[in-house]
Amino acid sequence: MLWFLYFGRLEKEKWFDAIIDMIEVFEEKNKELPFEIFIFGSGRWESRIQELASKHKNIHFFWRKDLATIKRYVVNCSYALMPSECLESFWLSALNAMKRWLPVIWYAKWWLKTFISKDLDLTHQQWITTWEKLHHLIKSLVNKKDSIILNSEFWILNYESSARVVRFHALAWKGVKKIIIVSDFINKIGWIETYINDVKELLEQHGYEVELCGWKVPPGILWKLVKYLWIITGLGNFWETIKLNRKIKTMKPDLIRYNSVIRYLGRMPLRVSKKSPAKKRMMFHDLGYFYPFPSQLTSEHQIKTPLTLKHFLASYPTNNPLKKIAMMGKYLSLLLIKKQLQRRMDTFLVPSEFMKDIVHKSYRIEDEKIATFPHFIQE
Repeated sequence: MLWFLYFGRLEKEKWFDAIIDMIEVFEEKNKELPFEIFIFGSGRWESRIQELASKHKNIHFFWRKDLATIKRYVVNCSYALMPSECLESFWLSALNAMKRWLPVIWYAKWWLKTFISKDLDLTHQQWITTWEKLHHLIKSLVNKKDSIILNSEFWILNYESSARVVRFHALAWKGVKKIIIVSDFINKIGWIETYINDVKELLEQHGYEVELCGWKVPPGILWKLVKYLWIITGLGNFWETIKLNRKIKTMKPDLIRYNSVIRYLGRMPLRVSKKSPAKKRMMFHDLGYFYPFPSQLTSEHQIKTPLTLKHFLASYPTNNPLKKIAMMGKYLSLLLIKKQLQRRMDTFLVPSEFMKDIVHKSYRIEDEKIATFPHFIQE
């Protein structure tokens, strides 16, 4: 018997529906599943996976839990399932799994090619759809007597939190003590928000004074409403700008690090930093800065550069008038953000090397201003 682990959002952009389809195919052909699966997460597929879990004792659904809870199940699992076809800026979930010697089944793209075994790379499966690839790969693994061994010790140290501090010191300069990290959302609603809280804690352990600035998202309908109104807030988020301006005046930071401004903050919090003598850095972890619908981005070749309206619309061909309007609205927001980034930022950070060329060509940023600054594994 094999044991599989999935942790992440139960959404289409993570291709979780492929896992549902794969389970249903095994369900049709077998009364009992030939494997066990532990699922951690929340999203639109919650009710369906609950329904399947009620029918099959081999499906264990735990909703969303923290990494410390998930870690307790890793030792009992054979493989982690991450079937997303989306191009990711950095594969933190895969790192967190492989750090704990758990091989990952995924599409090995760009940076990830080094770390995903060819036997587990869905790219090499001959079937068409992701659920078909998953079904046949898992079927073959169930029939195998030996598990695939993960050998990652030689590289994993590069992504420890201690390595992150060393990289930060290398990018910093003498006298840096006070840091403001600006992000659309600052409470732990997702992996990037959890991540910046971890960064704050990590830097504080090394003597830095760190403040987070952004919106603490309330639960329920208001959060969903903001997700649909981000274009409006992105054009002029004055309330968050006022809060950031107050924090800059009170704290007098040496460094302002913009982690994310595309989903809620917009251009104004970038603009307000112009009077501060602090160094300013921007982190591009969201491919939505370059593409209309990043959840449907499967290859870097879909990104058209430079970032012009013509290229932006051509990158996602559609006859849907509502999508075209949304794309034009997003382009306007990005155009305003682009101008502020070019004027205010000293350094641009990317989590993966392949993104440097995309930033350079999209935003016309000089190569010497762009640096690779990988995320670190959550302990």
